[in-house]
Amino acid sequence: MAEVKNIPTDKLKWIDSKKEREKVPADYFLDPDNRRYPYKNRDGSINCYMLRSAIRLASMHGEESIRKRAQELYDKYCGGKK
Repeated sequence: MAEVKNIPTDKLKWIDSKKEREKVPADYFLDPDNRRYPYKNRDGSINCYMLRSAIRLASMHGEESIRKRAQELYDKYCGGKK
């Protein structure tokens, strides 16, 4: 199972910088082509706070496939549905 580190998103400065987002692998994002909806920390661990944000934001913007994937990852790694 993947490592989980729940670092508060306000401590993760790289997620707000387009330049810094380009430095991390594309698979750290739920929308890798556009580098949107990050869900992994720089070290590759999964961040449940980012997954919850992705669920909310994707729902607000009508991006059902991203919301569904974020929810599945949240349920698997963050103690969602059992």
